[in-house]
Formats: sequence, structure tokens, C-alpha cells
Amino acid sequence: MSGNYIKLYAASSAADAVFFLGEGSVFFYASNVDKYSISGKNLVLGATEIIMTRLCGSETARIETAIADPASVIKKIAVDTFLEGLSSFSFGLNVLTVLAKQIMLTNQIIQKNLSALKDDENKTKECSIAYYHIVSRLEEEYNKRKYPWLKSLIMEFIDSLTYARGEAYHKSSEPAKILPAASLSDKDVEFPQGAVICEENSYGSEMFILKSGSLDVIIQGNKVASVNEPGTVIGEMALLLGETRTATLKAKNRVIMTRLTKEDLKDAALKQSDFLPSIARTLAKRHYYNILKIAHINKSIIEQGIDKTIMGKKEALHSEKTLKDLIRLKQKIEDVVRGKDAEFLQDLIAKF
Repeated sequence: MSGNYIKLYAASSAADAVFFLGEGSVFFYASNVDKYSISGKNLVLGATEIIMTRLCGSETARIETAIADPASVIKKIAVDTFLEGLSSFSFGLNVLTVLAKQIMLTNQIIQKNLSALKDDENKTKECSIAYYHIVSRLEEEYNKRKYPWLKSLIMEFIDSLTYARGEAYHKSSEPAKILPAASLSDKDVEFPQGAVICEENSYGSEMFILKSGSLDVIIQGNKVASVNEPGTVIGEMALLLGETRTATLKAKNRVIMTRLTKEDLKDAALKQSDFLPSIARTLAKRHYYNILKIAHINKSIIEQGIDKTIMGKKEALHSEKTLKDLIRLKQKIEDVVRGKDAEFLQDLIAKF
């Protein structure tokens, strides 16, 4: 870009401030070839890395390069000032809305880039997530049992592109978790078994927090997941952005949920100081892992292009490499189950 543009920060640089966009436009480079823009007035930008570092405990440098239009009005916000304001309704809602917008726009980049890989990346995604879940389970078992051989097994497989890709896919879609204060119980709603809480492609003016019961998540008529953990937040993206809902939710049994409109968020922020920061943590993680997904997908596109050039008409699929990693991991676990009498890992062989 021209030297007239205002450079807010560069990817990989230290995150030492948040920015207030009085008016104008800011361009974010999610990679060297992928960018998106956010325009408007009185917006808080550059919050992801600060939240990751200060609220999630994960030291995070800038994940994108941000450049403002020369006519933009930009001011810096000190980190401590930003953190103090995050619990307040107006400021916190501003931050959440911008983060949600960044997630939506980076999701669009991901879908665009995935189309270049067609079905191969879906297979890669499935294998990577399975690989990540297995290694994560090994970590859980090590934390409980402290077997040295288990630690060695983890170290053998955790430092891999397949694990990193699976982590990015998994964590970019993790739901927010909040245990609502008792003072919000007046917002509780009960749904009987079979009730439809919200429908795919409908516009959402409210979000939900699961208190008890179980939900089926249905996309295009197919059940894709179940939600049963108390505190799971559902529908915050539709509420913040006014976008259509991405799935239908149906009660598997008697369900109690806290139902909140955007106006109710003010009351929630007043009654529960960690309410908005809790959602901000999850949105920041989604944005962070979306950027990692973009990097992984772009790497796959480049590698697939190189493979096609070298191999001619024979298309070398990236998913085949990921599947080999997953098979090797499972075979190693099978050996461990037999050799170490580790029956507590038996289900990993059957499940994946």
C-alpha cells in the first residue's frame, strides 16, 4: 500500500496497545494474499492478542498486519485501560461485535480458500481433528497418571503440522462457556423434549446459555453434534452481528436455558463482571485459530500445486499425508496398549 496509509501494527510484532477507530477503514492482512476490512465509527480494534495474552495466559504477538485508510481517525488505548473497560456494557459490547465481525470475515476467507482444495481439505480436516483429540486425550491421561512412557509418547506426536492443524480446526469452533449468576435466573426459559429453540437461517435477536439438559445441533437436516455441558453459550454471533443462525437447535430432553437479548447484556454485565470478558476470551481464540487455519490451508494449496507439478496428472492429496500421520499414531497406541497393559487407552483405538 501507499506510504499515505497508517500502519497500526505488523504481523509478529509485539501487541502493546489496542486501537480506537473514530471513523474510517482498517485493512487486516490475514496472510500475504488474504485481507479483509472493517469500516465504521467508534470501533475498538486490535484486541485479540491483548485478550489472548492477558486473559487467556497465552503470550501472543500480532497475528495480522493492520493498516488504516489515510482519512481514518485512530487513537491508541492503553492495555490496562482496555482491560478495565472490557467488563462495562458499551465498551465490552463494542469489543465483542468487532471480534465477531473478524471471525465472520476470516471464516469467509477460509471457505473461499477451501474451495480450491475441494474434498481433499475436508478429509484433511477430519484426520487432523482426530489426531488432535487423541494427543489431547494422552495429555489428560498423563496429567492423571504421570507415567514417563506416556509423556514420551506425547512428545513424539505433539510437535507436528497435523496436530497444529487439528488444534486450529478444533479451537476455532469451541463454544464460549459462562456459568450465569443466580441474579440472571429471571431470564431462564424451559423447553420440553423435542422443542426447537432456534432454526437454521433464521435471524437471531437473542443468545442462550445452557443450564441443564441436552441439545441436538442440526445443519441442513443432519444432526452434527450434541450440546450438554452447562454454561455453553449458543447464538452469540447471530446476536452480535444480526446474521442468520447457522444451525437448528432441538431439545433432546427437558432443557433449561438462560435467554438474553442484546438489551439484556447490559443487565448481565452489571450483575456479573466476568460476563462480557468470558465471551471475549472465546471470540479472541476463534479469531486467533482462524488465522492459523488460513495459514494451514494456504500451505496445503501451495503443496498440492507443487505435488501436481512434480507428479503430472497424478494428483497428490494432502489428506493422504495426514491420514498416514493418524494411522502411525493409532498403531503406536495399539503397541502401547499391548506392551504397557494400558487398557485405559483402548477406547482410542476403537473410537478413531
